[in-house]
This record gives sequence, C-alpha cells and structure tokens, in this order.
Amino acid sequence: MSLKTLFWSILLVMSCIWGAATEGRAAPKQQPKAGGTLIFGLGKGFANPQPFIGTISTFQFVKEAIYEPLLAEDHQGRIVPNLAEKYEVSADGTAFTLRLRKGVKFHNGKEMKADDVVWSANHVREPKNGAYGHSMIKDVKSVEKLDDYTVKFTLNIPSVAFLSLLSTIQMLPVVPANSLQPGQIKLEPNTFIPGTGPFIFEQYQPGFDTTLKKFPDYWGGPAYVDKIVFRLITDTANRFNALRTGDVQMADRISPLDVERVKKGQVKGIKILADPLGGFKHMIFNYENPLFQKKAMRQAMSYAMDKQRLIDEVFHGAASPAEIMMDPQGIWARAANLPRQKRDLTKAKTLLKAAGYEGQDLVLIGHSNEASLHEALQRMLGEAGIKVKVEILEAGVMNDRVIAGKYDFYIAGGTITSDPNLTMTPEFYTNKTQKGRHGNPKVDQLFDKLGAEFDQKKRLKIFKDLATTLHDDVADVPLFYETRCRAMLEKVNDFGPAKGYHEIGSGNYFKRVWLRQ
Repeated sequence: MSLKTLFWSILLVMSCIWGAATEGRAAPKQQPKAGGTLIFGLGKGFANPQPFIGTISTFQFVKEAIYEPLLAEDHQGRIVPNLAEKYEVSADGTAFTLRLRKGVKFHNGKEMKADDVVWSANHVREPKNGAYGHSMIKDVKSVEKLDDYTVKFTLNIPSVAFLSLLSTIQMLPVVPANSLQPGQIKLEPNTFIPGTGPFIFEQYQPGFDTTLKKFPDYWGGPAYVDKIVFRLITDTANRFNALRTGDVQMADRISPLDVERVKKGQVKGIKILADPLGGFKHMIFNYENPLFQKKAMRQAMSYAMDKQRLIDEVFHGAASPAEIMMDPQGIWARAANLPRQKRDLTKAKTLLKAAGYEGQDLVLIGHSNEASLHEALQRMLGEAGIKVKVEILEAGVMNDRVIAGKYDFYIAGGTITSDPNLTMTPEFYTNKTQKGRHGNPKVDQLFDKLGAEFDQKKRLKIFKDLATTLHDDVADVPLFYETRCRAMLEKVNDFGPAKGYHEIGSGNYFKRVWLRQ
C-alpha cells in the first residue's frame, strides 16, 4: 500500500471516530428569516481581538465568526473545502498544495489571494509574534505562492495531521498581508484586522459587550441575523436568569442544576446543547519557578488532588475524571492505558519535603466565572500543606499573564479533537511563545514521530510512549472533562451541529442561525 493511500485511510478512520455520534440535521419547521440581533451571554470574557492571539476556547468561539481557516471539518470529521476549494497531498506526505477559492473578499473589500495566505502563515511561524498556532505550524519548512490562487506548504517531515491543522483557526486564520507589525500583540482600541468570515468586528471593549455585524459580501452568502452581541455575564445564575427573561437569547456554561431543571420541564421555552468533552481542564505549572522544575513538587500537587471530590463539589457530578487530554473512550486513550491517579496526602507531604517546599504562597490565577473551582483547589491543596494564593483576573489581563509567565500555576482548558497532534501539541510541545511552559526534547521528538507516521498501529504505539512520558514526568495534572452546556431560547433556530457540539465551526453555526419572530 502506498504512503498516500495510507494517509487517506487514516483520515477515513479519523472521520469515522469523530462522526460516530452524529446524526443528520432535522429540517426546520419554518423557513429561515433574515434580521434581528442575537445576544449571547458569555460566562468567560473575550479578550484581545487580534486574530492570531488566543484562538482556543471562548476566543476561538467568537473569532471563528470573523476569521476562517483554509479548510474545514464537517460534522462527521471529514476534511472539506473552505477558503481553499481544492487540495493535493504529495505521495510522501510532505507537500500540500491548495487552490484558493476565487472571489473571496476580506472585510475591507480586498480579494483574498495567495500573498495573504503566505504572509499569514509566515506571521504564525515567527516566534516573536506570539501566535497561538506557532507550535502547530512548526513542521512547515516553507510556504510559497505558485500563482495568485495557489499556495504550497512544504513540510520538513510527513504529517498525517496537517490537513486537520489547516481546518481550524487555532493554527492559521487568514488575514490580509501586512496587517500587523512584527511582534505586535495588541491592537489599538476598536481597531480590527479584516477577516473573511460572515461577521465583522464592530465594537470591542474589555469586560463589556463585543459586537459583530453581518458581512453582506461574505463568499458563502450573508448570514441571517444582522448582529451578534457577546455579553459578559460571569455569574452562572445571572447568566441563566438573563436567558429566562429574554435579555439574552443564548448563553454558555450553564450550570448542571439549571440543565436538570430544563430537562425536567421546570423551566419552559429553553433548549440545551450538551458536550461531555466540552470542558477538559488540567493544571499547568510555570517551569520558570524553581520549585516546579522539581518533579517531586509536581508529583506532590498531583497526589494532593481528589478529582472526584472536585467534580462533586464544583460540578455536582456533571463531569468525569481525566487522565489524558484525549477522548477517554477513544482509541488514543485506550492505547495509552494510563493508571488512574489516586489522592495520597501522605505521599504528597513526603514529596513536598523532598522538593524543599517551605510553605510559601503559590499564585493560582484564574477567571471569575471559575471562582468556585479555584476555591475548591485552594482548600484541597491546603489539606496537603500547600499554600495557595488565588488571583482572579479579567480575561485580557489573564491572557497577558499567561503569555508573560507571571503565575505559579493555573487551570487551562483545551479542545478535544480526533488526533493528538492537533489536540496536544499546543499544550506540550516546547513552547517558544509563552514563558514557563513545558519543554522536553523527548516529548518533542515523539510528537514529530507521531505526526510523520502514517501506519495507524505504529502511531498508537508511539502515542503510548508519548502519553507515558508526559504522565511519568508529571508534565501537567489532568483534572476532568466537564459536560459543558449551552442554552438557547426556542426562538433560536439552526445553531450548532446535528447532535451536541464541538467548538470547530462556530462561524458556520452563527451564519446559519436565525431568530423566529
């Protein structure tokens, strides 16, 4: 079997894995109607509209309505055209040639061409620009323009996951060439970089509303709603009450108790979208802190954790313990077969002594919407003798602190996908854009080997070695998979995939959504 045939066979397997739980979308009872403003209650602040900074979680969810990748994944995990209408992969899996869609306009009216793609990719490749996708684009040797509508990516090594990487703005949102200066992290107030998506930034103010307006010249046809207003409501109860009263039409991060009320019919007129893998959380250490350079200290933090108690206290059971940053029921987690970490305060205290911990405060930074989680962690670590100082920060400030490495530890989220190179590389490959993040040459080599291998059985063996290395090194402390729920009024139609949701297509979700009057 040729290498190229193996490549497409693996993609088919990945598609089956991703699509096993999806079904066809039921036709709406009414024809979609244009007009209206959708107000979305966000539980987590949106910070920094710069397109290359913060392209995961809530940032990705908002930005996907404005910025787009070259390719996309459908709801069955298949790679489909997007800004690129065709693509070819070389027989050895190192060259990816993409034919761009003609007539795609940026929000400033300029047509998207190859020069824009090449510039965007090279901007991500440069470490000083701080792009989130830097560690994901690491294998790209060169990006070249073949003609105005054709771009070629040449990789240093074959990559089975590169098409998937091209299908998300996490790695590469496309913007006009020369949109940013080298090293420019932030934008001037209410100054925005044009994208190609169905919506345009209209207004952004940290901690307040972020407003998007419909882009009438969107290449895929204009959206139905005229505007989207993302409104920060950090308190969970207030967010759900705003939904009940109609002050917002949609809201995310709905509490398990409110979800149960809706399911039991105690609250009428509200629909729920739930994703059991929507809220993966893990503890991230700052390796610039001499304490966390010691494995014994990281082990002590791990042994101090009682994951099930954390789930019961904070999420009322609407979560499950995590040992790895992949679907716990999927082929990758089964291949890793990691042991479940159990709490052991005696071991934790012994390890603290071995690490030379002397009772100093460790700074845990976090968002206000997760205050209960931070308080529970503070109590739990305190029982092991670890003193924690919690600092609650506005989203933009926290993002800056993470990039600058100004923390001791924090709780990070992540989006689970069908391939570990896409899911885990940004978290564990040696990070050159954020200070204090994990770095291990062996881990880097295993990621490279995993991405270059096209035989699925061999990939699973490599992944087991990778997962075991990360686990033994205590690179992080996996905590749980939260069942994350969004809710919407019944007047909101056609948002999200057919069943459940994953944050890989919110731009299309918002383009299709319409409001019944």
